[in-house]
Amino acid sequence: MTSSAVLTLILMLSSIGGVGQLDAQAGGLDLGLRYVTRQLSFSMKDSLVLDFAILNSSSRPVGVFAKLGMGYQGGIILHVLDSAGAEVQPPVLAHDFLDLRGMDERKNYFELQPGQFWGTRQSYSVSELVWKAGRYKLLAEYHCPVDSKYAKVANFWGIEHKSVISGELEFIVE
Repeated sequence: MTSSAVLTLILMLSSIGGVGQLDAQAGGLDLGLRYVTRQLSFSMKDSLVLDFAILNSSSRPVGVFAKLGMGYQGGIILHVLDSAGAEVQPPVLAHDFLDLRGMDERKNYFELQPGQFWGTRQSYSVSELVWKAGRYKLLAEYHCPVDSKYAKVANFWGIEHKSVISGELEFIVE
């Protein structure tokens, strides 16, 4: 990871208001979600760039699956909510698939040390997320798609754990 990407994520975590609250039984992971730009109003032709960061907020290492993707098999699930809080079915939202061969490879597991984070930056066309103009909210969910029986590290955050949910980000489509 480049030093500018690390700096960006550090700044994100220190200034973010959207870090998800940790469930008492969650075991030490938080999920941060933020816009890369300060823009909150978009047209259907615009794009949103989002940072997703998973932080170990516990006092001990947490084992994680290093292949972080989007969608239910990728680990990060992006939810779009309308102004009433109901989930919106996005017109087009690509999902990654779980690499079944990768589950057996030791290199795809690591220990996230206390205070460390890892994440991804994704760009979405507004038209991939919503059908029409309106007020919306985004929230992210981290749910590891890998069962702990495949883990190659201790204290693994597997599919058996509850999801970690980020705070909400509001945006307007004009």
